[in-house]
Amino acid sequence: MSRPRLVQSAGAVALAASLVLSACGSQGGADTDEDTFTYALVTPGAAGDGGFIDSAIAGTKRAEEELGVTGRVVEAESVAQQESVLRSTVATHPDIILAPGLDPDSLLAVATENPDQLFGVPSDIFAEDLPDNVQAYAIDMHQASFLGGYIAGSLTETHEVGAVLGIDNPGLNQFYYGYKQGVLEACPECTVTPTYLNGEFSDPSVGQEAALALYQGGADIIYGVAGLSSQGVFTAAAQQDGFAIGVDNDQDGDAPGVVITSVMKRVDTSTYNLIDSARKGEFKPGFVAAGMADGVSGLSWDDGSTVFADEGPEELTAKLPETTTELEELRQRILDGDLEVCDALNDPTSEVCSELGLAG
Repeated sequence: MSRPRLVQSAGAVALAASLVLSACGSQGGADTDEDTFTYALVTPGAAGDGGFIDSAIAGTKRAEEELGVTGRVVEAESVAQQESVLRSTVATHPDIILAPGLDPDSLLAVATENPDQLFGVPSDIFAEDLPDNVQAYAIDMHQASFLGGYIAGSLTETHEVGAVLGIDNPGLNQFYYGYKQGVLEACPECTVTPTYLNGEFSDPSVGQEAALALYQGGADIIYGVAGLSSQGVFTAAAQQDGFAIGVDNDQDGDAPGVVITSVMKRVDTSTYNLIDSARKGEFKPGFVAAGMADGVSGLSWDDGSTVFADEGPEELTAKLPETTTELEELRQRILDGDLEVCDALNDPTSEVCSELGLAG
């Protein structure tokens, strides 16, 4: 099965300077009971990103608690080191290796050379075809980003909002153009301005600098889609009495009263599902297309987050009940197929994308 995909998680290409191997939870491999299902989660960066890496780890913790599996997390913090880390992980013989956001060439090379080792990709991979031992989730984020944009458009007081994105590519533009459409749905007179960080996903100071320029230019709400660099967006928002929209994980508590909501990419759910299907002998190679209708994308508010409602300024929190009602109506229209959202990754030449200024 084939479906071309771009790595689209906001922190999927985050790089660091050194290789660190760490274990989380029980250790898989030789010390594990032969009857216990084991996993290894190989990540392109360290835990603590507040985004998709932490979300993937949460998925493994849930699998340990609910399914009785054991495993470890291995951090491969540079692209140059990922292939060797994958090979050393294969040598420990886990039942499945989970690899969110790794370099696709490295992953596919190792998978092809080790056909008896199962690999699961919880968060997208750029590839035309997958080997028979690889299953990858393709999580679409345009619809959930639309909802986040609608919130920004409903609450903005300056009628200028922004977005800070790690890189200008179709994967992250799927987040951006969905967000832009949502903003304009709520506020047709609003201006939406993006800033790209040229691949800087792991430097909060770079995100802070980019966000400060947008806030000082008049924006009052910014969508941070830049991995760890998005933490700088939150810092800038607090400095400028502005607000932010988080991404990937529930980041509402990272800056209480500043982060309005988070557009969730439920890598925890896809990670859990990959472990569960492999454990039950139901692993199927190829791409698994998923989105808001499948519960793998949405808003932190869907999970009951009330951080902003509890700690945000009264002039904005007073608008939340009406905004929430409108939001649910729009969500249902999207799920029913009555409202098309621009998908800059899979359908960039659509009419709705063209209307938003996306050159297909």
